[in-house]
Amino acid sequence: MEKYRRDIDGLRAIAVASVVLYHAGVPSLRGGYVGVDVFFVISGYLITKYVDQKICDNKFSIAEFYERRVRRIMPALFFLLIVSLILGYFALLPDELYKFSKGEVATTLFAPNIFFYRESGYFDVSARMKPLLHMWSLGVEEQFYIFLPLTMILASRGGRRGILATLYAGLAGSLFLSVWAVKSQPDAAFYLVPFRAWELLLGSLIGVRAFPRIANSLIRNTLTAMGVVLVLVSFFLYSPDTPFPGMAALLPCLGTGLVIYGNEAGPTVAGWLLSWRPIVGLGLISYSLYLWHWLLLVFGEQFAGRPLTAAETALVVLLSLAAAIASWKFVEQPFRKRTVCASRPALFSTCAGAAVVIVAIAAVGVATGGLPQRVPLQAVQYDSGKTDRDAELSACETSVESIHKGKLCSLGSQKPGAIDFVVWGDSHADAIAPAFRALANETHTNGWLASRPTCSPLLGVERISRGVSRCERFNDAVISAIEQHDVRTVFLVGRWELDALGPTSWETSEGFRGVVLRDAYSKETSQAQTRAAFERGITRTLARLNRDHRSVTLVMDVPNTAIDTPVFLAKSAMSGSIGPEVRIDVVAHGGRVGSVDDSLVRLSQEWHAQTIDPKLSLCSGSECLVAKNGKSLYRDDHHLSVFGALQLVDLIRPSFGQALSAARAERTIAALPAKTGPPQPLPF
Repeated sequence: MEKYRRDIDGLRAIAVASVVLYHAGVPSLRGGYVGVDVFFVISGYLITKYVDQKICDNKFSIAEFYERRVRRIMPALFFLLIVSLILGYFALLPDELYKFSKGEVATTLFAPNIFFYRESGYFDVSARMKPLLHMWSLGVEEQFYIFLPLTMILASRGGRRGILATLYAGLAGSLFLSVWAVKSQPDAAFYLVPFRAWELLLGSLIGVRAFPRIANSLIRNTLTAMGVVLVLVSFFLYSPDTPFPGMAALLPCLGTGLVIYGNEAGPTVAGWLLSWRPIVGLGLISYSLYLWHWLLLVFGEQFAGRPLTAAETALVVLLSLAAAIASWKFVEQPFRKRTVCASRPALFSTCAGAAVVIVAIAAVGVATGGLPQRVPLQAVQYDSGKTDRDAELSACETSVESIHKGKLCSLGSQKPGAIDFVVWGDSHADAIAPAFRALANETHTNGWLASRPTCSPLLGVERISRGVSRCERFNDAVISAIEQHDVRTVFLVGRWELDALGPTSWETSEGFRGVVLRDAYSKETSQAQTRAAFERGITRTLARLNRDHRSVTLVMDVPNTAIDTPVFLAKSAMSGSIGPEVRIDVVAHGGRVGSVDDSLVRLSQEWHAQTIDPKLSLCSGSECLVAKNGKSLYRDDHHLSVFGALQLVDLIRPSFGQALSAARAERTIAALPAKTGPPQPLPF
């Protein structure tokens, strides 16, 4: 029987602590998610070592192998899934419970990684609302162990060389796929077994003693110290922006491998430190702590209807520790020590029965669309704000080619003849467009919507996202279409605060990536340079439009509530704490009100443009209207719903009529013979 390795449990403690603290939002530990990779290497080492030893002794049994896996994994997992179904019934809105129930089924069938791969990424803001997201790693492990024993049995026919050659080939092939996929298929690289298998296989190679034992104490200590440093450095060096896994995963995986390998032949200082009793104790409960911490953090936010404060997060982490200790003592240990379900048939039948019950209950949630009868009608109505968007406008073609052909989304009467106005901007233009369409129908005018998500109307500016620039060609096509079709009235709409100031602190804590704007005058990548590029870009746009005497109106930001507004309203309605009209203190939630208004007003005055400020209708100071007549004005934290956009019709109407009148007058002026003179240079 193999000697118990206390340092392995110490490594588990380091791994689970990094993941928990990362999920708790500790700012300095932005790479804490790599703790999962530490677990992968440890698991590959321990499981493969057991399988290899049994094969060498001609005592390997598939049934015994899976019995050990079931005793280790299933009881604590199934207990958590049952508890989470109860929590979900009381905490989740219908569409949330529907998706959660699908996740329960996928987790029970050991395919959560495949399920979440088909949804959004691990670092997305929406990931905070997926209570079972962390189960993806269990899916990777269990799918890996479906193939490992059979593969090793077949490889063992070629003796030790056959096993080693198979493991080496598997590691090399999987690592190659991971490096390739992290650029071309990043979600697949993160979630799916072929791109993660090499991490477990690295542990496997150590487990089958593919490398010579180290007799020299100095070498052992050096290697294990290096390993600890590599693991810790990756915790602090990496962030959600790091392309992962790929080559980046080598750092924590090699570090873990060095610690395991160095301590295998004898004691080391690093091994002694990792064997400290409190650290080992945390390692013993690491599996249960991994299961419980994320679930409780997400449900904490679900019950609160908002992001947790630092104090609340700390309290949930302590609650997770308590739940993990209880799970380890009263669920894990009885099954592993065979005081419960001592026989193999009893174990398999009990776990199969539990799986059937979980899947059956979850199937009800899926079949009923999340049991909507659980929640008040008011909550359902608020929650529907998430999908309150104009499908026709959102589906409009925005390719550069279609814009060059004059095929833009139509607003208004669609009568033949000249285009009276254009609403030009990013997704905020798309969100507010229903108000302009209502006014166009009212005045029997014809307009265009020229919008593309994340692309504010900033001429000469590239917006860089994950190394890809995507806005300058779009904006060039729009301004060319405006000039080619002689559109005299232009409304500029953008999420100006994001362009100028970057994401809010709430968005940053939720994993939102920063914004980088560049133009020909940018000297470096920084927030100050981004702000300067923003002002130069909007100046270019205003100057270009002003050159031909167009009537230009700049629409300022709607308030950023810094919360998922429809969900917040719906959860509040579930607790009976709000009525049909709701105002919130936006700044208190971490949002912004009027953060770049002074700059926008100054620039619009310099270039003879009008301004429309939605906050005049929505806000009094930092208190802003987010619900009216029982309906949400927002579909997330910063996009208006269709209902919300229509609340701005009365505010926009005077400026809309004035702009059209001014445009008609300017069209007459533009038709007169132009006075010659030198062009006025831009102020940069």
